[in-house]
Amino acid sequence: MPRKLVVLLIWVVISAAAAGNVSVWAADDHCMDPSQAEPDYYIHPSDVDLVHILAPPPSIDSPEEKMDLREVLNQQRVRTEAEVKSAQDDACLSIFRFGDVMGPGFKPENLPFTTPFFQHVFSDDMHAVATAKAYFSRPRPFVADEAVKPVVKQGATAAYPSGHATFAYTAAILLADMVPEKASAIFDRAAVYANYRVVGGVHYPTDVEAGRISGSAIDNVLLHDPRFLGDLARARAEVRHAIGLQ
Repeated sequence: MPRKLVVLLIWVVISAAAAGNVSVWAADDHCMDPSQAEPDYYIHPSDVDLVHILAPPPSIDSPEEKMDLREVLNQQRVRTEAEVKSAQDDACLSIFRFGDVMGPGFKPENLPFTTPFFQHVFSDDMHAVATAKAYFSRPRPFVADEAVKPVVKQGATAAYPSGHATFAYTAAILLADMVPEKASAIFDRAAVYANYRVVGGVHYPTDVEAGRISGSAIDNVLLHDPRFLGDLARARAEVRHAIGLQ
C-alpha cells in the first residue's frame, strides 16, 4: 500500500479517536485545557479566516515535507535531556511559562484580572486554530514516520497550524505591548516555546511557522476590538505593577 494512503488511513483513525478524547492538562502552572476553551469571548472564529490566510502545508511525500521531517528527526537526534524536560514543561499552555522573562512578580496571585484575560485570549486562539486544523488535516510527524519518537503528549488533533505556537506568539505580542522594555526577551521566549514542539516530536517546523502567522493574525483582529482594548489596558496596568514597573 502506498505510504500516502497508509498515513491518511492512520490519521483518520487518530482523528476519529480524538472526537471522544477529552484533552486534559495538568493543573500545575495554571495550564489551560483546550477542551474547556469558551468560544467567542472577544472574537468569533470566522473573524480570523486562517484557512485563507495560511499557505497549505507541504503535501505528503513532497520534497518540502521530507525536508520538514528531516528537521524533526535532526532535532530528535541532538536533543538533550534538559531540552526534553523543557519541552515537556512547555507543553503546558500557560501565560506563566513566560515568567522566566517577565520576572518573579509575574504570578497568578498578583494578576487576578490578567490571568482570566489570557484564558479568554487562549480560548479565542484555540477556536480559530481548530477550524484551520480541521481544514488542512495534516498528520503529525509521528504518524507520518515511526522513526519520530515524541517525548511530550501526542496531540490527537491535526498538526497544522501549531496551537502551542499560535498561543506563544499571540501572548508574546500582547506581553510586549504591555512591557515594551522586555519585548526582545519576550519574543525570544515565544520562539523557544514554539520550537519545543518540534524538539518534542509533535510538530513540523512549518506547523510552528504557521502558528506564528496565526498568532499575529489573531492579535490584529483583537487589537481592533474596543472591548478587548479596554481589557488590555487594565491587564497592562496590572502586569506592570506586579513586576515593579511604573
